[in-house]
This record gives sequence, C-alpha cells and structure tokens, in this order.
Amino acid sequence: MISANGALTSSYNYGLAALSVLMAVSASYAALDLAGRVTAARGWPRSAWLSGGAAAMGLGIWSMHFIGMLALSMPVPVAYDQPTVLLSLLTVVLSSAFALYVVSRQKMGLGRALGGSVIMGGGIAGLHYIGMAAMRLAAVSRFSPLLVAFSIVLAVIFSLAALMLAFDLREETRGTVSRRLASAAVMGVAISAMHYTGMASASFVPSNVAPDLSHAVSITSLSTLGIGAVILMVLGLAIFMCWTDRQLAAQAKELERRVIERTSELTAVNLKLTEAEERFRRLVEALPDAVFVHSNNRVVFVNPACLRLLGAQEAEQLLGKDISQIIHPDSLALVKQRIQQCYETGAASSPKESALVTVDGSMVEIEAAANPITWKGSPAIEVIARDITQRKRAEEELRQAHRRVESVLESVADIHILFDRSWHYLYVNRAAVRGIGRPREQILGRTLWELFPDIVGTELERQYRRAMEEQLPVAFDFHYLTTDTWWANRFYPAPEGLSVFATDITERKRAEQELQKAQAELARVARIAIMGELTASIAHEINQPLAAIVTDGGAALRWLAMQPPNLEEAREAMASAIREANRASDVIGRIRALLTKTSPEMRALDINEVIREVLTLTGNELVRGGVTVQTELGGDLPAVLGDRVQLQQVMLNLIMNSIDAMRTVTDRPRELLITTAEDPNGVLIQVQDSGIGLTAEQADRIFEPFFTTKPEGIGMGLPISRSIVEAHGGRLWATPGHLQGAVFQFTLPKEESFHD
Repeated sequence: MISANGALTSSYNYGLAALSVLMAVSASYAALDLAGRVTAARGWPRSAWLSGGAAAMGLGIWSMHFIGMLALSMPVPVAYDQPTVLLSLLTVVLSSAFALYVVSRQKMGLGRALGGSVIMGGGIAGLHYIGMAAMRLAAVSRFSPLLVAFSIVLAVIFSLAALMLAFDLREETRGTVSRRLASAAVMGVAISAMHYTGMASASFVPSNVAPDLSHAVSITSLSTLGIGAVILMVLGLAIFMCWTDRQLAAQAKELERRVIERTSELTAVNLKLTEAEERFRRLVEALPDAVFVHSNNRVVFVNPACLRLLGAQEAEQLLGKDISQIIHPDSLALVKQRIQQCYETGAASSPKESALVTVDGSMVEIEAAANPITWKGSPAIEVIARDITQRKRAEEELRQAHRRVESVLESVADIHILFDRSWHYLYVNRAAVRGIGRPREQILGRTLWELFPDIVGTELERQYRRAMEEQLPVAFDFHYLTTDTWWANRFYPAPEGLSVFATDITERKRAEQELQKAQAELARVARIAIMGELTASIAHEINQPLAAIVTDGGAALRWLAMQPPNLEEAREAMASAIREANRASDVIGRIRALLTKTSPEMRALDINEVIREVLTLTGNELVRGGVTVQTELGGDLPAVLGDRVQLQQVMLNLIMNSIDAMRTVTDRPRELLITTAEDPNGVLIQVQDSGIGLTAEQADRIFEPFFTTKPEGIGMGLPISRSIVEAHGGRLWATPGHLQGAVFQFTLPKEESFHD
C-alpha cells in the first residue's frame, strides 16, 4: 500500500541510468566535435553547422535527461505532458546554440566564459526542471531548496568547464581525438551528476487529485530504448558529418597548398630560366679557375681567369687559336688522347696534371678537368684548369721537410715507428732497427704481432689498440719482461695510422726503485726512533699484563692449595693469566711489525681500526703528557687500500708530534681530537691538538726534510709521513687551528679507486 502522508518510494533502472550516462558522454563528444566545425566554417555553412549542431547537441543532452527520468521507477503510473517536454527540448537546443556560438569566437575571455556558463547552465537546469514539470502522476512533487540550488550551481560550473574544454579542443592537432574522448567522458559524467542531483532534490507525496492527462503520453521501456537508439544515431551522424567535413577541409587545404606550391615552383622555374644565362656568365667570369671551351680544336670561349692564367690582355688574343698552340709540347699527346676519349664516351674526364704555354711563351703547370658539351650546335670540350705552380712548389718543400725530419729521426736515440691501420710497419728509424734486432727490409711490411707475438694480451697491446681505435694520444710506461727493460711509450694518431715513440728508461726505473728502497729504510729508521721515544710506554704496556699474570698465577696456586682445592676459581685465575699473556704477545707483535724491515703489503683496511691500534700503543704516553683524547670516527667508511704498518707509522708520527706540541701548554686543557669522515674521493683523517700551533712560515716548510720545530727533532718524521701518504695516492697537509693548536689532515682514496 501507498501511505497517504509519506513520500512515494522510488528506485532506478540501472540499465536506463547507464544508457543516460552514455547519452551524456556521446552528446559531450558531439558538442566538442561540433565546436571545431562551427569555428572552422564561414558564411552560410557556419549558420548551417550552428543550427544543425545545436539541434544534435540539444537532442543528445535532452535525451540524457529524459532517459534519466524514465529510469526512475515509481509505484504509480507516470505520463509526460508533450508540450512541456517539447518546451524542455527547445530550451536545451537554444542554450546549445548559444554555447556553440560562444566557443566558436576568436577569443573567449573570463567574462564571456562566465556569462556563457551561466546561460548554458541555466538552460540545462531549465531542461531538467521543465522536464520534471512534464511528469503527470497521482502525486505532488516537493523540492529540497538546498539540492535544487546545488544542482543549478553544478550546472553552471560544469557548463564553464565544458565551454573551456570545447574552446581548447576545437582546433585539430595531434592527440586531439584522445583528449576529446577523455574530456567527453568527464563532461558526460558531470552532466549526469547534475541530473541525478536534481532528481535527488525532488520527492513525491501521494495525491487524491487525478493528474491532467489531456496531452500526456506514457513511455514504455521499449520506447525509451527507441528514443536512445534514434538519438545515438543522430549524434553518430553528427560526429560522422564532422569527420567528413574535416577530411574534406583537409583535402581542400592540401589541394590549396599544392596549388600554391606548384605555382611557386613554376614561378621559380621561370625566374631561373630567365636568369640562368646571366648567372652562368657571371659565375664563369667570377670563377678563380680558368675556363675555356674549344670546338673543332679551336678556342671559342675564355673567362677572365683564363686570360690571367695565360697572360693575355684581351680574349681576341686566344679566341680562334688551335689548342696545340696553348698546350705545352710535353703534355700535348696526353691531352689529345683525353679529348678524343671525351668525344667518344661522352663522359667527363677527371682532373689530371698537364702544362700550358702562355702568350709570352713561358710554361704554367695546371690541373685540368674536361667535360664534353655542345657549343652553338657543335660538339665541344669545356676545360676547367687550375694553376698548381704554388702547390707544386709547396709539395717539393714538404718533401724536403720530410727528408729533413726523417734525417733527424734517423739520428735520434729514441725509437720511432710508423704503423698503418692494419699494424704493418711503414717506417722505422735506426734506433728502432737496433731495438727490434732485424734488418729494416725484414721489418717494413710486416705486422707488429708477427715480430712481437709475446705482447699479445698484455697492457701494452691494450694501449696500442686504444690509441689506434680512439685516435687519441696515449703515454704509457711498459716493463718488457723478455729483456727486463722499461720503455716510455708515446702513441700519436697519424694520417697513415699510428706514430710511436719509445725511450729506454730502464736506468731511470732502476734508480727510482733504489730511491724507494732508500726511502723505506729511512722510514724504518724513523719508526725505530719513535719507538725509542715510546720505550717507557712500551715497558709499561708489557709490565701490566706480566704483573697480572704473576698475580693470577699466585691466586691459582692458593686456590689449588685449599682443602679441598677450589678448582673453579683456580681455572678462572689461569684463564685470566692466559688472556694477559695474549695481551702482552699482541703488544710485542705490534712493536715487531713497526720495527721489522718488510716490503709494503697493500690490502683493504678499516682506517678506524688502524687509528684505534695506534691509540692503544700510545696510551701511556698520552697519559704521561696529560693529554685527553677524543675521537669522532665516522661510521660506514669505505675501505682503503694500504699497508697497515706504514699507515700506523703516519698516525704514530702525528700523535707523538701533537703530544710534544702540548707539553708546554699550561693555560688550557691539553686535548687531542682525531676525526675520520668520508671524502668525495675516499676518507679524510684529521688530527687536531691544542698545542702551541704553527706560524705561517712553519706551515709552509714543516714538510721539508730536516726542518723541525722541536729542539731534539731531526725533521724527517713529517716528510716521511707525507711520502707514505702520497705513495698511497693521498695527500697530507697542515693548517693552524681555528683558535689554537694545529690541524694535520690527510686523505686516502677508497679501495675501488686502485682498480679503476
């Protein structure tokens, strides 16, 4: 039963609701498409597109609203007043016409867009509420003012968005179709949202008054589908007509472009034809090369450059002459052969060297090309000649220069070799012949790999190929194991292939090795000197665990002498004694490593661990000097590649220097700060003290050998430390502290840098 006081319950047919949304999206796409055609049209076609487009667009929007209302299922019969329905259709058609007119204008400012959105939104809202007024049923409709106002606001906002989208998408560009589809989907959903918001604003209360059905008609579901199908066909026809019109417009535009293009081409061709002879004449006269034409062995044309080449003042001095009169006798036979070949084959002759005879009888060397042409209806030969006297002179000078260079290269002590791109020997000087150990004739023409197969797969081969393939200079020192010699190689790209210079640096390398050995020995002596300074500290380090061992041993004997023996306590005492013995062994091992004369052993190291080991070794010396140590060791530092003993020596030197620098400080705490941090190239280590500091002169000279600021120093600790750091690929330097003391800092590259 239907309550007399309560509102009628209603529901939606989801199929028809979906059809209404589809109609809204289709109408939106058609509207966007029609906006472009109205904009593009001129004259009466514009009026036709505007009226037809407004009808199609209005029908689409109207059908969406009407099908949306038909989707509403009521418990009472519902009919629709035909005049009112037609009025709603007329309203939306007029508002659609206005919208198409607005977006087809050349400009659409904010004011015009807002005004158009108000009118179009009002038309859509009018369509909705006039359409609802067309409903005839045994009920009274009531509206929520808030939802009604909200639906009208939505209509205006969505209309503004639709106008902006239509104005933006009216021009056809790449991606317009996909953007138009997306915009149509958004607009369709928006229009549907406005419609169903308006429907939600209405409620229906049963009424005993019979509805006026004089002009009303009931719509079945089948009729609804028929309306939808017809409107979709109309919208499809509108979209198809838009597509057809775009294609026709594009074809017309393309045809117009081609006509204009063809007209321009014809105009240009005519202009070229009229100017061709004049341009050719000017071109030939302006050419720096000599041009002359001969027909039937007679000269019939010469340009100004030809007059200058042959020393003539007027063309008449050359015109009519037999060509044998201007060709040097030494070249006459070859030139006549080429002329005959041009006549027979009709093909141009490539440039060849020959000689001409000038008016005064002298000879001029030329490079000339011949081309068969027709001159005033008769076969002729056009000759383009260039004076090569200067070039010949330059070539001769270049040959002499090459001979001089070759003479110099033959006399130098360095090896010089020239390879072609296939690694064949093109040239070797005397030094190279001696170095290779074969006669020159057994070297030239053979490949590098034939003479030296043992370098295949070595670093030398890789550098050779790199220089050849990349065409870049390469400098590379190579140890040739076969003869135990060192060579400094320089590879330079050359037009022929690769130019190689090699210098025997065996003696220099051996001297460097001896120097490195001397430096290592000096570093060991410095370590011994430092260890001498640490003797008391070392004795304390060893005495502590020895004293603990004695104490633990005595305690163990006492525990064993008890009745009964306390074995657990005795076991713990012996374990403690073993730990102290291992501790003493570690101290002695570190001291032995620092004093032993061993070769550097490069391996991946944790620099923080190296610093902690040195701090343990110098602990008593720091306590004796009244120095407080603070460490700020960075976490997750990259490993460095280095020799543990050498890096311990560097830290030992820096820490002992800091202790000495703070011995005379009495007015402030003696503080030593050691920090480590990641550096762009590896790790940065800083040792900062609060000592007497450095002057500017001391900071500049402190790393010089035998320069020292300590009365008892010998000035070798810091130079040795710097050489160790630089041998590890890092840098060591010193600066005055911010307020007091000095800061010594050095960098070490991370392990990966040594493998790059």
